[in-house]
Amino acid sequence: MALSESDISVTKVPFGRNQFKVSDGGGLYLLVKSSGRYWKLAYRFDGKQKTLAFGVYPSVSLDEARLKRDDAKALLAQNVDPGLIKKQEKQEKKTAAEQHHNTATTQEQIVHEIRHIPKRQPVVLDQAEQKKLELRRLAILKIIVESNTYALNESVLHQTLEEHGFKISFDRLRTDIAWLYEQQVIHIENSDQWLVQLTQPGLDVVHGRMWIPGIQHSALE
Repeated sequence: MALSESDISVTKVPFGRNQFKVSDGGGLYLLVKSSGRYWKLAYRFDGKQKTLAFGVYPSVSLDEARLKRDDAKALLAQNVDPGLIKKQEKQEKKTAAEQHHNTATTQEQIVHEIRHIPKRQPVVLDQAEQKKLELRRLAILKIIVESNTYALNESVLHQTLEEHGFKISFDRLRTDIAWLYEQQVIHIENSDQWLVQLTQPGLDVVHGRMWIPGIQHSALE
């Protein structure tokens, strides 16, 4: 006999028992315990009796539990084990959460590295040196654009920058990258070997749609 909300509201664990089941039909039942009420589906797959959990009542309502039952029955009709699908979905969520955590941790490491790049003593650059610095920063952005993927490993970036006539140390490049990162024209991934990615503002700078003080204006090049 199908359950009703009123049936569920009055269910209690009988005296002397730890739990009991109240059936809704089609294999769906409510497992009533002193700790709560749990939706379950009893089914057979590949000759084996199995159970699938649908959640806790009332967080999962009667109607929601029935929909979950119907979805599981549809999978069984296609010879697919709904329990296996649920395990796969759970694993995918776990993997996604781990990837999100790893990405967040990596970004924290990158920010930490940027903040701990040795600060150079402030120097007053003459006009020629300042222009050279601004031109080099623009060149870094343009080289990333020319990569087609809008992303470059910092070692490749260093080599390509040298081929364009900008011969600087690797530490100097990292200082430039850190500055560009702070201007939000690039994004950095990986903490060991930086992968430098162009952002939309960076692309706008390259195409002269935007100007940031400290970077040569593309239109004036």
